[in-house]
Amino acid sequence: MKKCYLCKGDIEKELVMVEREWNGKKIIIEGVPAEVCKQCGEKYFDSETTLKLEKIKKASTYPQEQDISISVLVRRFDRLPKEQRVSG
Repeated sequence: MKKCYLCKGDIEKELVMVEREWNGKKIIIEGVPAEVCKQCGEKYFDSETTLKLEKIKKASTYPQEQDISISVLVRRFDRLPKEQRVSG
């Protein structure tokens, strides 16, 4: 069995969801074949999958694409109030 490069955990083949950004839009690609570490969750893609992800991301149109709206909170890293900062 393959081992994770980062933590040496066991790796298994799975279909995963991948998030990418292109031209200011978030693109979610479902059903992507990957090897996933069962210990840390690191995902590994072969070269063919990586090239296909790039093509999908950059496509101006895509069959059965769904345009959805989601609510998100946007927070600036440098705006955490002093009383909530973690000391360390």
